Amino acid sequence: MEITQTPLWVNILLGLVALNLLVLPLVSRWVESHLELFLLAVGAVAVTISGGWSGEFIKSTLTYPVTVSFIVIVVSVIFNHYSNYIFRVLFVFFRALESCYSFALLILLLGLISSLVSVTVSALMLAEVLKVVNLERDTSVKITVFACYAIALGAILMPLAEPLGLIINNALSGAPHHADFFFLLRHFFWWIFPAIVLLACAGGFAARNAGTTLQMHIQEDKESNSSMLRRTLHIYMFVAALHLISAGLRPLAQSTIVHLDGKVLFFANMVSVIIDNATLAAIEIVPTISLSDLTYMIIGLAAFGSMLVQGNLPNIVAAEKLGIKSREWASIAVPTGIMLMGGYFICLLIFM
Repeated sequence: MEITQTPLWVNILLGLVALNLLVLPLVSRWVESHLELFLLAVGAVAVTISGGWSGEFIKSTLTYPVTVSFIVIVVSVIFNHYSNYIFRVLFVFFRALESCYSFALLILLLGLISSLVSVTVSALMLAEVLKVVNLERDTSVKITVFACYAIALGAILMPLAEPLGLIINNALSGAPHHADFFFLLRHFFWWIFPAIVLLACAGGFAARNAGTTLQMHIQEDKESNSSMLRRTLHIYMFVAALHLISAGLRPLAQSTIVHLDGKVLFFANMVSVIIDNATLAAIEIVPTISLSDLTYMIIGLAAFGSMLVQGNLPNIVAAEKLGIKSREWASIAVPTGIMLMGGYFICLLIFM
């Protein structure tokens, strides 16, 4: 991959853009309430600074969110029309187990199946369940954050659920790794699975005071088509904004992190909270990368993205569905991400 030298003034301006992306959603109530519009505007500014506008890029920006938006509207329609049947099954599940075990098992299952059914579907399933389970707001937010971390971690195990796995598999398909379809599952399952289990336990612990018999509300009235379309439009705007931001900040990422050692790269990949992790993987990965550096890189990308709402697709979908604001999310997700980061780094130092 050929990397062109980015002028210093461009990197400085893009650095300011990145700083605004991190800070403003947490300190400005207007930005928090209009996050998708803010991200679109900042993404457009980043692309302008980096000189990335073209007819082909505009077309890709408009088409990039279509698949995710289609999944969102289809799953929303299915849940809306068949919710009575779906949630009667959930009644049995939640009545059979205490709440702490129910939510722990739910997060565990979502984390494990996210690599097969897509992160969007997993996040929607989570949100639909939480909408009908009678939980306190704080508990619901905690469970959502823990589950989205688990979903994002589990998604990297197969090259199906999100672009990250596909990019890695394609980049390493030749010598010396000869990555096949199960390459990621084979090498990273035992790095990912324990974290998913711990996140499931954290979700179960958060729900420990919900009572032994949860109250679930099956609503007979259906969600309006306009409401479903409005939510789908918001998610479309979010995903388009992430595409703009990733493309706009690519020169900054190429200038600052591409040649870093695996251990340093692990921490540098905290920028995945504002840059799509598939974009970072495309920049960082080379066919000759060592398995050790690859492990640091992938774990860093998977573990950090959920620290902010805009960091990962499942966060966006679940937060939009449940009305979770940026500060609510960060208050739980940032400490969780820091603990994951510390735990993973210590384990990597010991076992790699």
